[in-house]
Amino acid sequence: MNFQAQILAEPVLEFGGRGAHIDPRVGLMEFGPLQPVPGDRIKIGVIGTGATVDGFEKFLERCKAGIPGKPSPLINLHPGFPGMGNTNPFRCVFETVGSMQRRIPQSDIRKIAALPKQSDAIKAAAELFGDQARALLEGSSRPDVVVAALPVELIQKIVNARAVDESEEDDVDADAPLDFRDLFKSQALLLNVPTQIVWPTLWDDDAKVPRKIRNTMRTVQDPATRAWNLLNALFYKAGKAPWRLPRKEGELAVSFLGIGFYRDLDGQRLLTSTAQMFDERGRGLILRGAKARTDRGDRHPYLERADAYDLVTRSVKAFRAEHLHPPARLVIMKTSRFEKVEAEGMLAAADELEIPHRDLVWVSEGGHQTLVREGDYPPLRGTSVQIGQDLMLFTRGSVPYYRTYPGMRVPRPLLLRPFSCDTPIGELGAEVLALTKMNWNTTQFDQALPIPIRAARQVGRILKYVSYGQLERSDYRYYI
Repeated sequence: MNFQAQILAEPVLEFGGRGAHIDPRVGLMEFGPLQPVPGDRIKIGVIGTGATVDGFEKFLERCKAGIPGKPSPLINLHPGFPGMGNTNPFRCVFETVGSMQRRIPQSDIRKIAALPKQSDAIKAAAELFGDQARALLEGSSRPDVVVAALPVELIQKIVNARAVDESEEDDVDADAPLDFRDLFKSQALLLNVPTQIVWPTLWDDDAKVPRKIRNTMRTVQDPATRAWNLLNALFYKAGKAPWRLPRKEGELAVSFLGIGFYRDLDGQRLLTSTAQMFDERGRGLILRGAKARTDRGDRHPYLERADAYDLVTRSVKAFRAEHLHPPARLVIMKTSRFEKVEAEGMLAAADELEIPHRDLVWVSEGGHQTLVREGDYPPLRGTSVQIGQDLMLFTRGSVPYYRTYPGMRVPRPLLLRPFSCDTPIGELGAEVLALTKMNWNTTQFDQALPIPIRAARQVGRILKYVSYGQLERSDYRYYI
């Protein structure tokens, strides 16, 4: 069997004034964010110890002056942050003042660090910061975003870092019974204000946070990159769109629905989490689905027909409420293969709601197939190979614009496996590649997962701590 490799072009993003560029940082510098408001202010509430609140505030001041890029020939990968003056890429002011700050006594931190069990310390820390956030929001100066600035001694107690990709915020021991980040964010769903967790490695270039295994230190991004990523995340969480995927003339109104699965706290029930993008701006809806089932090998979770029908129906109704019309095309991405009864329920809902174009795609990770590029270089990002009806797609890989492969591990491709599709698999591959650039926690554009799948996974991690009947936020900003 012959295979023909194709390199998909790096997707372009749209910024203010319809400016376009492949790099979020260049696009923001040259054109600004979508629909900038002159004189707009983003108010940031900060919770932490005296040292961490001061450290965060000083880093904001440092961002205002501008931060040089990392000394490196890879200038596109490590650009400087231009500051908050005339070249302010976000065209707004980021501010925090004393009335929007809560300083936690060091004695409270020591009490938590002294608890014998890590799970008890995680619960106590989440409760402490949650209480402080509620008290902050009861004040007269209501922030747009609340930042939890953790001290090193608390991080060492409540975080057990086996994961190495800090951009994914997965610095949690897989065996730990609780995850501070996800527990805190589950409690913060009641606050009606998005949250951001930061560490001293954000503002202190010399700060070290040891890992609990192998006695190693964490790798930390350069200061300019930290500034780019922090301010972009705060900008998005404040309800503003930094960039979007451009919509072509005459293109169908489309809704992307990502479906993921998670287990509840006791590990007994397998539940569904979904994230739906309303449009190319990334506005979306978070839904919790019904209990899932698994195949005989307990490897492929799926929904029963009625539950799949209900999930799609609720999703499309939410789209209609936002746009006053249903989508003309529905793309459903799932992290496990589609079962026949599940797909029947989804397609039946699409039929009833008169959605003519439907694509059901299994986005599979960690397959057995890969490509080897001549020499010692990983495949180029955007490399795709059609294998029968499936498409192998490298969303990570060497990036010509960066002039390097900006990863630590050998990149693994995604395998797009269509179940029932009206769109050619090559076009779906280009859409998936574009959707990897809709991650607002970073301004480096070579992300691995399309945002519907990434978001559904993040949402599931938090919803596992949220009991049925508790208030759930539909806005994705509360989950990242």
